Amino acid sequence: MSESSTETSTAEAAVVADPLADTSVQFQEAPERDDQEQGIDWKSKSREWEKRAKANASAAKKLEELEDAKKSEVERVTGRLTKAEAERDDAVAKLLRYEVAAATGIPPTAAHRLQGSSREELEADARELAKLLADKKEAERKENLVDPSAGRGSSAGSSTAEQFAAMFSK
Repeated sequence: MSESSTETSTAEAAVVADPLADTSVQFQEAPERDDQEQGIDWKSKSREWEKRAKANASAAKKLEELEDAKKSEVERVTGRLTKAEAERDDAVAKLLRYEVAAATGIPPTAAHRLQGSSREELEADARELAKLLADKKEAERKENLVDPSAGRGSSAGSSTAEQFAAMFSK
């Protein structure tokens, strides 16, 4: 009996030492309900979040204005100068693309497709694009060529009189 009581007390000690080992405890989950049963009005929630987003946008704008007011005059002028230089660089690059396009015979509607950072790169790209456009024009021209003998059922002669004579010789 002493052995069995020792075994029992050891087993009880193991259960007490590890309460997580007991798998007989089961958690009950709440049954899922419809949104209507829960009483959630999603449209009102959506409107609420939209109001918050608008308020945050206006707050962000005010923060930007405050930060801009804190900047020194030199920082504001530097920011405007940087923006103006970027706009100028874009305009110069656009003008250069149009100049290269005009010089190589590329239509102005395709000038924006030219790529490169220098005049030489743009001219090389323009030559490749002009070659592609010329190949396309040639293919379209060949498609539109009219065969003068198209539609004629007989190749007996080229003139109407020869065709008439060929009809009786059969």
